[in-house]
Amino acid sequence: MGAPFDVLTTTAADLRALLEDGSTTCVALVETYLAQIEKHNHAGAKLHAMISLAPRDQLLAIARGLDEERSAGKARGPLHGIPIIVKDAFATDPALGMPTTVGSYALLDSRPKQNASAVEALIQNGLIILGKSNLTEFCGFKGIGGWSAVGGMCQSPYIPGGFIKGEKRRGETAPGGSSTGSAVGVAAGFSPVSLGTETSGSLTSPASRAALYALKLTPGSVSKEGVWEVARSYDTAGAMAKNVIDLVHVSDILRRTMDDCKPSLTENIQNTWQGLSVGFVDIEKWRLPLDTKDPLPGYDEQSAREYLLAIDKIREHGGRVVHPVHIAPPEGYIADEDGGNVDDLMDDVMKSQAREGCEKYLSSLAYTKVHNLKEIIEFNDSNVATEFDENLCPNQNGLRRALDMNMPADERERKLQICRQWAATEGVDKVILEHEVDVIIGPCDSFFAGVGVGAQYPLASIPFGYVESSGRPYGLHVIARAHEEGKIVSFMSAWESIWPVRRVPDLMAAERSML
Repeated sequence: MGAPFDVLTTTAADLRALLEDGSTTCVALVETYLAQIEKHNHAGAKLHAMISLAPRDQLLAIARGLDEERSAGKARGPLHGIPIIVKDAFATDPALGMPTTVGSYALLDSRPKQNASAVEALIQNGLIILGKSNLTEFCGFKGIGGWSAVGGMCQSPYIPGGFIKGEKRRGETAPGGSSTGSAVGVAAGFSPVSLGTETSGSLTSPASRAALYALKLTPGSVSKEGVWEVARSYDTAGAMAKNVIDLVHVSDILRRTMDDCKPSLTENIQNTWQGLSVGFVDIEKWRLPLDTKDPLPGYDEQSAREYLLAIDKIREHGGRVVHPVHIAPPEGYIADEDGGNVDDLMDDVMKSQAREGCEKYLSSLAYTKVHNLKEIIEFNDSNVATEFDENLCPNQNGLRRALDMNMPADERERKLQICRQWAATEGVDKVILEHEVDVIIGPCDSFFAGVGVGAQYPLASIPFGYVESSGRPYGLHVIARAHEEGKIVSFMSAWESIWPVRRVPDLMAAERSML
């Protein structure tokens, strides 16, 4: 075995240093992370972050091969030999020894023809795919956030006792979704980095509740081949990590699935605030509606206080801050004569594209017993005992609405344009031009992720604070214009240099609460 390390705090950059100086091996890394998963996935803290793991012997053989490559001076890149977990919405070749289920028993025995392009890119860059992480079933269309029939209810490692059944979808104990397991897994030390997908907050929401850095890349800049598709207009992918440099290295790999000449985002990393201008929205105008989260005594005051502290701290270190800047919250931007808002419009677009996305993925498989959304719904109706839960998934109304949704192409484009006008033209673009800022910041405990959806812009989340009454992490969103991930990385790296080190979860407390 190599030198011992703390899986809760160690980053991929730390592991790289250990590998390069010979203090550890890829084999030792795999053994260590598998032991942590065994200790706390179904046992211990019972986090249910992982749906499946690759066969142990196979992982060790891959690790030995990567150790030999490093010894021969043939490291494939900065993440050579680093373990990673991948959301179970990315197809993996059956040869890797893991099913691709999207959380459903309907797909448990399905067989992809090959790895998703993103997964193959990770492998070619020397990463070790440990396993497939849990998610909200069908990427948010069935069950509460973080639940899937195959994986069960994914639990926050920061909340002893886990999710309280019956709590509202953005409640205090909710882990966020749909890339839930990818976030929980990194926070709990199952791997140093992870891969997720995002349609609307699917990546950044769970990352913010796990005190992680996450970056949703510009839609269209990452290959979606072999990935379960929710809405082709909005879907994209991204990574999660405990630090910025690890996040950047995975993001570079993803971006090069579409353009292998993309410059590295490492060029944008900086540890000073020189030349950075930032806009902050008014946090009070972006509070979550009460139908999504019960009031929590003291939280609004705490988060407002820390929000202003962040602004002051950036200014103290030489950054330029404009506060407040105005972007209308989606629930308040009325988009039609019937009183519907842009949040409703974005939801309509997603539902209108979900059936097509489902069938596109299913048609790519070498084998599947379900071939369309209707057959998935029928499978669920025939397997009530396994596919539903009285509290966590009492129905499949999301899938049924997607099946029934028919929207002409011109109507969809009209709704997309209204959303772009709200989020980009009258939102991000206007703020950036009028106030001459590089990025815009908003609270993650809000619908701010919708701005990234409507505008089809990149969006990040960064660790920020911890609720005093519960210990739950909460983060900040960072948005820039399309293909300006470099500006987001500049902000995140400068932020990392001045903000306190992220806290790790108390897994022993979580374990005791499950006894």
